[in-house]
Amino acid sequence: MTDAAIQQQLGFRRLRFLPGLERDYLATRDQALRIRARPVTASALLLLLAYAGLDLAMLPPELARQTLAVRLLFAIPMIALVWALSYSPLPARRFVHCYGAAYLAGGLSVVAIIGLARQGGFPLPYDGILLILMFGYFVMGLPFRTVSILSLLIILAYLATEAFTGMDGEPLIFNGFFLLTANIIGMVGSWLSEYRQRAHFLDRQLLEQARRQAEQESARNAHLITVASHDLRQPLNVIGLMLDNLSTTHLPATVTPMIDRLKTTVTHFNSMLTSVLDISRIQEGMVTPEPTPLRARPVLQQLYDLCLDNAAEHGVTLELVPVAQELCLQADPQLLHRILHNLLTNALAHSQATRVQLSAERQSGRVYLAVTDNGQGIPPHQQESLFEPFTRGDPDSSAAGLGLGLAIVRALCEQMAGQCGVESRPGEMTRFWVSFPAATMPQVAASEPLPNSSQEGPLPTILLVEDHPETRRWMQLTLQRWGYPVQATADAEEALRTLDQYPDALLVTDMHLRGASGLELIQRRTRKPAILITADTQLPQGYDESRNLWTLHKPVSPLRLRTMLRQAARSQPVTSD
Repeated sequence: MTDAAIQQQLGFRRLRFLPGLERDYLATRDQALRIRARPVTASALLLLLAYAGLDLAMLPPELARQTLAVRLLFAIPMIALVWALSYSPLPARRFVHCYGAAYLAGGLSVVAIIGLARQGGFPLPYDGILLILMFGYFVMGLPFRTVSILSLLIILAYLATEAFTGMDGEPLIFNGFFLLTANIIGMVGSWLSEYRQRAHFLDRQLLEQARRQAEQESARNAHLITVASHDLRQPLNVIGLMLDNLSTTHLPATVTPMIDRLKTTVTHFNSMLTSVLDISRIQEGMVTPEPTPLRARPVLQQLYDLCLDNAAEHGVTLELVPVAQELCLQADPQLLHRILHNLLTNALAHSQATRVQLSAERQSGRVYLAVTDNGQGIPPHQQESLFEPFTRGDPDSSAAGLGLGLAIVRALCEQMAGQCGVESRPGEMTRFWVSFPAATMPQVAASEPLPNSSQEGPLPTILLVEDHPETRRWMQLTLQRWGYPVQATADAEEALRTLDQYPDALLVTDMHLRGASGLELIQRRTRKPAILITADTQLPQGYDESRNLWTLHKPVSPLRLRTMLRQAARSQPVTSD
């Protein structure tokens, strides 16, 4: 239990905290008093100058000279000094002492003026003492004990002065009783004020403690998400590659359906794992968008190329509606790809459509990107809740999934000033759309066309860098089965030596390697195409045009990897071996 929590249980009626907490409170209070002293001392100087004018106007000349001497030579210099010190680097604790001394000096100067007036036969009332007490207790904001002791000293000095100058006993007792009563009222008010200040300070400490605990819990959750993502994806990656290679070998007819079922199960498990980790990362604040102007056409073209084979597997015709070259929007490229990929895979898997279209258009200063299918549609009563977590369009469907894909779409859209929605006519069509602010089209060099997976050409040599033996083995077999010449290495140093022999090789590398990271290896080959494969989902998946880099999460989807290889192979000329 922290000091603040213990103090809350113990209370602080004596206006004292536990030692560590008291030290922090005094430091905070003293600094606040320094800031408060600036307007307080400035107003006190104005009041003293006003009273000096009243002295000249209302008091006998000789007495006025004496009172002016007290104000101008004692009280005003003292208060002016404190005002100047409030802007100086003087330690806050020492400044508070000077602040209290200024209050005492002001009170004693009033006492001196009352004494001088009585000796000059022009007695003044004790009202000036009352004003000083009010100023000290309720304006200056001095600590309870300090202001109480100093106020009592001022009152005793006044009573001693009146007694010395010959005030009778009965009026002296009456004045003393009245001033002491006023002082007690001021003490009560000061005690309540300081108690309230200490309560607010304690509340702030408890809130700060709660904030730190929340941040620590969030950091632990983020670490857990990262570790879970990596440790679960690595074995899934090996299993997926093994199954993909087994499915192409000559197996007994009774075994092939089992392999296909296992591949489907692994794919579904990976999809659910990705969705759970994605929504967890969003909820923990681990996703930070970096919006930038994007051309809509290459965004949709990349998505089209990536999912074309997947659409064919589902028996769906995927169409890309022509998009104007100048159509541009403001969004984070990686998160936008995640949004559109969720919408498209959702349509391919669940719509029971035969045709799915990708389109983009501009309306009222926003760019709308849509995935439209001619499938079974969604009943009106289900459309309102589709974007809620764990909500599925057809609750009775046996299709795998947790109902998080559309919730992720909405969460990512909200982080980028985006909007999302659905339009559907049961039995005819469904159109899922997202919109983002339109942007000015960036200048794009004509020599940087979007890689197109439909282009044909000689297959380049692939340099595969993977330190996990099983993953490296099955990945190499997969790439060779696709017809690529493969050079496989286990660490960055060996990879660099291999690159000297194959300078135009297409680099496919894991993130975490011995000797250097995959990113460091990629950075040494500026702008040359590369594919980074990682189980770290904090790195966004997709294509980074600025670095000519494709990022792919484990477990690797063979279809997606094959599409990325085609795109990377066409992104710049390579020399075949």
